[in-house]
This record gives sequence, C-alpha cells and structure tokens, in this order.
Amino acid sequence: MRKVLFSLLVILLIVLAVVLVGGWFYLRTSLPQTTGVVKVAGLDGATEIVRDQAGVPHIFASTDHDAFFSLGYLHAQDRLWQMEFQRRIGAGRLSEILGDTTIDTDKFLRTLGAYRAAEAAWPALKPESQAALQAYADGVNHWLDERHTLPPEFVLLRIEPEPWTTTDSLVWAKMLAWDLGGDWDLELLRLRLNQAIGPERTAQLLASFPISGTTILTATAPVSRTASTLLKIDDSLQGNFHLGGLDVGSNNWVVAGSRTETGKPLLANDPHLGTRIPSIWYLVEMQGDQLHATGATLPGLPAIVIGHNAHISWGVTNLEPDVQDLYMEHINPANPNQYEVEGRWEDMNIVDEPIYVKGQGKPIRWAARSTRHGPLISDVSDTTTPLALRWTALDPGDTTIDTFLGINYAANWDEFRASFQTFFGPSQNFIYADVDGNIGYIGPGHIPVRVLGDNGMLPVPGWDSKHEWRGWIPFDKLPQTYNPTKGYIVTANNRVIGPQYPYLLSNDWAPPYRANRIIELLEQISSNGKKLTVADMQSIQADQTSTQAQELLPLLLKIEPINKQETQALEYLRQWNGNATRDSIAATLYEAWFIQLGRAMFADDLRGDLYQEMANRTYPLFLAAIMADPENNANWCDNVLTIPVETCADTARQALDDTLADLTQRLGKDMTKWEWGQVHQIQYPHSPFDQVPGLRWIFDRSIANGGDKYTVNAAPIKLDHLYDQTWAPSYRQIVDLADLNQSLFMHTTGQSGNILSPHYADLIERHRDVQYLHMSFGRDAVSGDVLQLEPK
Repeated sequence: MRKVLFSLLVILLIVLAVVLVGGWFYLRTSLPQTTGVVKVAGLDGATEIVRDQAGVPHIFASTDHDAFFSLGYLHAQDRLWQMEFQRRIGAGRLSEILGDTTIDTDKFLRTLGAYRAAEAAWPALKPESQAALQAYADGVNHWLDERHTLPPEFVLLRIEPEPWTTTDSLVWAKMLAWDLGGDWDLELLRLRLNQAIGPERTAQLLASFPISGTTILTATAPVSRTASTLLKIDDSLQGNFHLGGLDVGSNNWVVAGSRTETGKPLLANDPHLGTRIPSIWYLVEMQGDQLHATGATLPGLPAIVIGHNAHISWGVTNLEPDVQDLYMEHINPANPNQYEVEGRWEDMNIVDEPIYVKGQGKPIRWAARSTRHGPLISDVSDTTTPLALRWTALDPGDTTIDTFLGINYAANWDEFRASFQTFFGPSQNFIYADVDGNIGYIGPGHIPVRVLGDNGMLPVPGWDSKHEWRGWIPFDKLPQTYNPTKGYIVTANNRVIGPQYPYLLSNDWAPPYRANRIIELLEQISSNGKKLTVADMQSIQADQTSTQAQELLPLLLKIEPINKQETQALEYLRQWNGNATRDSIAATLYEAWFIQLGRAMFADDLRGDLYQEMANRTYPLFLAAIMADPENNANWCDNVLTIPVETCADTARQALDDTLADLTQRLGKDMTKWEWGQVHQIQYPHSPFDQVPGLRWIFDRSIANGGDKYTVNAAPIKLDHLYDQTWAPSYRQIVDLADLNQSLFMHTTGQSGNILSPHYADLIERHRDVQYLHMSFGRDAVSGDVLQLEPK
C-alpha cells in the first residue's frame, strides 16, 4: 500500500509539474514579437521598430499616421493589461471583473462622469488630433485582431478585452487630470478641521505657502459627515488605484547656455507620481514624415508627454492649481431630482448608469445626477447633504490633447506657447529649452476666476449665483517668462508667483524645501565661474539632503537625554548633516521622530480618524513653528487627554521615546543596524493583484531607498503604511540641447507590463540608484532587435 501511495504521489507531482511547465510555456507566448515581419492593413508604408537592450522601442515610419499606429501596436504588445485596467477605472467598470468590492468606487466614478466627458470632448478636437487618436486605436486593435495569447492577468481573471476606442484614450487623460488637479478633498478636510478645532487653529495646521518662500517667477455637522464618507472614497482611489494624493508633485529646472559648459541649455525634469507596476510611463522614440520626438508616453495615449523633438525640449511639474470647487445644493423636498437656483427649482441632469457586477446576473441601476455645477458626488455617501463638484476637466470641448500633440511638433518658443491656447488641464509648470539657446516657462490651463471673497477653500452655497466662476484667467495673464536674466528657471510645486498676482492660482502650494535646495545646488556648483554639465544635473536629481530636517532638528536637539538609549539616538542626530541616505541611522531616527512628533502634537486634538485623514493629505510643517516658539504654542503641546499639562519639550521627548520603542520592535535593540533602507522601501503594487495575498508576492516589487518627503530625490511615505514609500520620481530626464544624443532618461520599473518579460522589473534598481538610459535619437544612434510592419 505504501508503494502504491508513493507511486500515486509521484504521478500527481509529475502531472502538476507538467501543468505548471505547460502553463508557463503557454503564457510565455503572450510576450511580444520583437523581430521579423508583420503584415498590416492600412499602413502608408513600411515601418521599422528597433528595440534597444532595455526594451525601449524606436519607431521609424514613413508617415506620422504610421508612427501613431505603431505606438498603439507597441502599447498593446507591452502594456495591454494596464490599458484595460485604466479604461475600466475611467469608465467605472471595475466591478465587472473584480466583483462587489468595487461597487462604491464604480458608483463614484460613474457619477463623476469622466467617460461621458471624454466622449463629449471628441467633436472639439482638431482633425489632426482625431486622426492621431484613430491611428493609435487602429494599432491597438490590429494587435488584438492578431489573436495573440493574452497577458496573465486576462487569463487569471478570465476576461477578453473589447476593441480599443478613441474615448478609451481620452478618458485616461481625464483621470490624469484628476490625479494632478485634485483639491476637493482638501476642501472637505478643512471643513472637518474647522468643526473640530475652529478656523484659527485649522489655519495654523493648513498654513498657506510662506510669504517669504521661493517663487517660480518674481512678480456644518451633516456636511462634515458627508465629508468623512467622501474622504474614505478618496482614500480608496489613492490607495488601490494610485489616483491623486498629497505627494503628486515634481521637480524641473532649465539652465540657460550662459551657465553651461556647452553654451546651450540643459533641461531636467522628474515628475513624482504614485508608485505602481508596471510604470505609469512608456519610453519611446517616434519618427514619421513630420514628427520626430522621444521621451515618455502614457500607455493609452498617442503623444510624447515629456521629452524633446529635434528643436525643443520640455518638462512638467504640477502647478497645484485650484480647479475644483464643491457646492452645497438645496434639493426640492417634493422632488429629489430638482435643486434650487436663485429661489426657483431646476431639473437635474440624470444619466442611467447600469453597473454590472461579476457573479451577479442583473446590473445595479445607478442614476448619475448632476446640477449646473457638476456631478452630485455626495450621492455615493450615506448622508443627505448634497455636494456637487465643479471641475474644469468635465467641461465640454476639452482640447488638451491638441496641446500635447502640438508640442510634439513645435519648433520654437512661439509655436510651443501657441500650443497652450487649447490647453484645459491639468495645469502644469511647463519649462522649455531649444537648440537656439532660449529657455522659458508657462503655467497654462483653464484656471477659474472666482468672485471677490471666494477662495476655493470650503464648500459654498450652490443656490446663490454670486459664487459662480467668472470665466478663466486670460491666456496672456497666465504666469510665463522667456529668457529670464538670472539664467535659470526652477519649479518644484512651490508658489508660482508672489501675492501681487491678481488671480487665485492655488491655496495648496508645496513647501519650498525642494525648490530652495535645487537653487542652492545650482548656485553652489556655479560658484567661482564653474559651468554646469549633464553630470551636475544628475547629482542634483540624486540629492537626498533634507533641508526640512535641517530646519527642525536643531530645535528638537534642545531636549536633554534621560537614559542611555536617548543619549545614543541624540548623538547620532547631532552628528547628522541631513543627508537621508538609505544606510543612514540618523535618517531613520529623525524620520521616525518627525512622524511620532506630529502624532503626539495633534492626534489628541483631532479625534477619531481625523488626524489620519489630515496626515495623509497635508503633513503639518507647523511643527517647526511650535518648537521655535513653545510658549505661544503651549495649547498644541499639551495632551488634552491626560491630566498633567505637558510642555513642548515633554511632548518631543514622549515622541522620541515612542520612536525608539517602535524602531526597537521593528529592527531590534542594536541601534547600529537601524539603517533607513531597512524600513523605508519603495513599494510597486500591481493593480489589482496587490489586493490578493496569494498573488501579491508574484506581481508586486519593492526595494530599499533613502530620501524623504522634502528631498529633491523625493521619497515620501503615508502613515497608514508606515515607512513605505508610495510616491516616487516616476520618470527622470536630462536633455542636452547642445547634443541631443547626450540626453538621458529613466523610469521606475521596466518597459513591459508582462510578469514573464525580462523587462518587467529590470530598471528598478537602476532607477533607485539614479542611473539613466541614453535618449538615443535617430536611426543611426540605435541598434537592437528589429520588427518590420509592412502594409498588406
């Protein structure tokens, strides 16, 4: 019997091995064809696609139509699952494949109506843009029509992709605008804080950008319950789908030839976005009969978003615009589909949105209601306080894609600037350089003009028309500069222009730490007449010195240690210069102390989940002001939940003790092993398998890292996943306008979204270490596997 059982076990293991090996070989057929010839109907001529060693494709087509077609084909080859998931987010169709866990998310996204807005944008686009979008969609669909083995995600979830449409492309542009243009959640947060601690203390916590900070240019209870519910939906969009968030920021700077070794400009850019795998970006070079550009594309869209062509280069950071307002609506008690406008009842716009759920036969009937201001997003909450969202990206006639395609073709500043006449959003800080030696900046987009007194910080009464927007900031009045005398332009989500500017751009600028540090390094390197080089730009992008730590730490070091562990920790910190490398012990101590100090100062005043909601969105830099002036800030330092009255020093010491206890539990008692990279790791979650424990370890990736929220090489964390880095410089580029083939770029994970590809995660370590790929430009500059697309 034992022999029989043993034989059966052996047979079972052999069968299992055969199934696993067979499945592995089958799924490997989903990898892209990178050599040979593919016959394609509808091409104008032959197209050559050369993939270099990193898997970056270089498209050399006979026409622009064929270049856009080829880009769609390549995106489908390498990123089809990512594109499928993105369009399902935009359309609110997640529950069809993920089941009932995403019903509320789908309800919110259907109510938001990004897909309907994308459909409405099509008629306003230029014919050239429509042609590019259609050619791109045809390229995606040609790959689908070839009936390849689908990537593993489709097999595991047992779904088939529908044909790609131009709306699928446009909706992802809308969701990126959501990612970069969010302000509504901060309005809700301010509302909750006002009710908890009053307007004065809220203003201290959410302090506006300091008046002296570096600028880019010289010049009610039911409502609170609604806010709490909507903030939780926003948390889900951030945490599960990587949309929006406090740390969606960036750095860019451009240096004039007068300051460089070559005599031509250098342009550097690194946009910071939520981490994910595959990367949000896809690197490519595209050449047609008129178009020739290289840089970063977004799977799903047919344009180089950041990069250069043969004449100009450009980069972007988030301008942090306030382009969203919440309106409290008054609903007719006798008719829930009517709302008040100046004393009269108006009918809402109602769209039937059936939501299909995996495993359920009949769809959920959902009515997406909207008022004159926009979608009634409070319908997703469990309260009766109606809130409508006014957002520029939902306006009809959005022609933003015209702008990005126009930039790809622009040959000089005038053409570059003119492209933004059609730009809706998300408003960005665009920097510019050209081969003729010019540099420039513009902050374009539809940024609303509000009536005097409305500052966009809190929801306003929707029934009163005096709170309506009064149009947009005129194009010629938008922030812009050309060839500034100082010879460089630096942006890092800091305030664009001083208080003399007559229009409201934003209430939520990033603190000036990164901008100050970049300027400090540019001036430091340029001292004694030294000219800047590409290598200098690399060193700045890699910089991990926290000027925020340099500001706060001396104030914390005033406390006296009372035990050996405190003494050892404070000694590490006294010797530290603020450089938060991943092998730094002092960085671990400071970053953990900073987190614990915020909790010790504010969590007692902000009960329940309010502290967490605040800390995940806007961490209080007010801490430095408290520690600098403890007598006038004693109300923050005292823990209102305890009987004794704590001083600021008491609270700082308690935070330090909490830090040491937490790190001891995580890393052991030996402080010499408390390196920052031991706890601080970049997380690259996969959508949706990051939420599946049995698959997470297969699809997710992570790597130890240095830096912090305020370093140029930004590495922020969220408190609900303590020490995990969930935002990063998603793409880096350095463009040398003296020799474009000396330019560099890099993104986070790899070119492929297929888990079986050698290019799924081959760039993670190189990205972490701030290494680069060459931005090869032109057929003579590139070699590798060659795939020919030939017309049938």
